[in-house]
Amino acid sequence: IVQVRWIDINKGDDENPNYRSRLVGKEFNNEPMDGLFAGTPPLEAFRYLIHEAATVRTGEKVGSKVLMVNDVARAFFEAPATRNVCVEIPKEDKTEADVRHDKVGHLKISLYGTRDAAMNWAEEVAKEMRKLGFQRGRYNPCLYYHEARNLRTFLHGDDFATVGTRQGVTWLKQALEKRFEIKSSCVGISPTAVGGPGGSGTSSGPASTATNGEEMVEGSECRLLNRVVRCTQNGWEVEPDQRHADLLVQALELKGANGVTTPGENEARGKEGENEVELGPDEATTYRSIAARANYLSSDRPDIMFAVKELCRGMAKPTRGYWLKLKRLGRYLIESGRTIMRYDWQGHEHEVTGYSDSDWAGCRATRKSTSGGAIMIGGHFIKGWARTQNHITLSSAEAELIALVKCSAELLGVRSMLRDFGRESEGVVYADSSAALAIAKRKGAGKMRHINVNSLWIQERQNDKDLELRKVLGTENPADLMTKNLARQALDKCMLQLNQHRTVGRAQTS
Repeated sequence: IVQVRWIDINKGDDENPNYRSRLVGKEFNNEPMDGLFAGTPPLEAFRYLIHEAATVRTGEKVGSKVLMVNDVARAFFEAPATRNVCVEIPKEDKTEADVRHDKVGHLKISLYGTRDAAMNWAEEVAKEMRKLGFQRGRYNPCLYYHEARNLRTFLHGDDFATVGTRQGVTWLKQALEKRFEIKSSCVGISPTAVGGPGGSGTSSGPASTATNGEEMVEGSECRLLNRVVRCTQNGWEVEPDQRHADLLVQALELKGANGVTTPGENEARGKEGENEVELGPDEATTYRSIAARANYLSSDRPDIMFAVKELCRGMAKPTRGYWLKLKRLGRYLIESGRTIMRYDWQGHEHEVTGYSDSDWAGCRATRKSTSGGAIMIGGHFIKGWARTQNHITLSSAEAELIALVKCSAELLGVRSMLRDFGRESEGVVYADSSAALAIAKRKGAGKMRHINVNSLWIQERQNDKDLELRKVLGTENPADLMTKNLARQALDKCMLQLNQHRTVGRAQTS
C-alpha cells in the first residue's frame, strides 16, 4: 500500500502566482531489480533536432522547417496502471465508512510518484505514435521518426519536440490533440524572411498555421528543456538558462566583483601542498551545491567543461584550493555569463565528425590524464565532454589512445541515434597524436604490452570500416578546450571552431 501526499508548486512568481496542486504517491524502490525502467532522450538528440532544422537539403527552402513543442497536461494520468497497486485514500476524500473499514484505493490509472508511472506513460505514447505511422527508436526508445511526413520527434517526460515542415507538424498537433490535452508552441520563420538559397524576402515577423479553426502562432524563440531555442535569419541558436550563471555568481557573493577572461588557470609548480585544508561541513555543502549547478550548466558550455570537471573531482572532500577554483569560475561567468551555440544554415553533411584529445598526466596531484572530445556535424555542435581517465598512463600515446577510444564510442552512439531518426551517416574521428593513430590502425598491442586490451577495441572497429581515423594539427583541434585550462586567445579560437559565441543582454524568454 503506497502512501500519498499533496504537492503544491508555484510555476509563476510572487507577483504572478500560478499554483499547481497534485496528489502523488510515495513509492520507493525497496525490492531487487524488477525491470521497471523509463528512458530519457540524450541531450545530443535535442541538439540534433536543432541541427536538422538548420540543415537545408536538396529541394528544400531555407527556413522551411520549424520546431514544435507540445506540453501534455497530466500526462501520467493518461496511462493505465499495469501493476496491482493500492494507495491510501487522502483524508479529504475519506468517508466515515472508509475510516471504519480502513479502505484503500486500487489504482486504475498511473499515479505520479509510483515507480512505473513514467514507464507506463512512455508505452502509452509509443502505442499512439505507432498508430500515427511513427517508428520507435531502437537506440533510444524516446526517439520517433515518421518517414512519409519527414518528422522527427523526441519525448522527454511529458514534453514532445518535433522538427518538420509546417504542414507536417500541424498534422501531428491535430493528431495529438485527439488523444491528449496539450499546449503547443512553434518556433520558426517564414522562408520568405530569409535571404540566400530558397528565400529572398525581408520580412521576419511571426507566421501562423491554421489548426482545427485555431491558430498555432509561430514565434522566433521558445524554451525547451530549460534552454532557449531561437530561429534567426542566419540559422538557429541554442543557449543555456542564463539564470544558472546568475545564481552561481550570487551564491559565491561575487556581485560587483571584477571578472576574469578564463574559467581556470594552471597551478604553478611547487604549490601542490598549499590550500589542502578541508572545508567545514557547512562550507562543503555549499561547495557541492554550487559545483552541481555549474556541472549542469557545463553540459551546454564547452568553454567551462574542463574547469567544472576539475571542480567535481573535489566533491567528496572539498578543500580551500577547490573553493578558490570555484570562485575563479564565478569570476569568469561575470565576464562571460551568456553564450550562444549557433547552428547556421548549412547543406546536408554525410559525415559525423569527432575530435579527440588528451592532456597526459595533467593532474599534478594524481598524475592522471584527461580525455576531451567533441562531436560535430558540419559546423553544428552535437556533444562535448571532459573526463578524467581511470588509470595512470605510462606515455602520452597511451593517454591519447584512451581518449581516441572514448571519442570513437561516443561517435558510434551518435550515429546510432541518427539511424533512429532515419539518417545514415559516416563517422570520422580526428586526433592530433600520430602515435595513437598508428596503434589504432595496426593489429594487437605490439611492444606496448601494458595497454589494456579494451583500448584495442578500436582496431577492430577500424578494420570493419565502422569509422575512419584522420590526423589533425594540435593547433586546429577544438577538443583541446576540454583537456586543459587555455589562455584567452586559444580559448576563443576553440570556441569559434565549435560555433560557441559570447553575447550580452538577456534572452526574451529568460
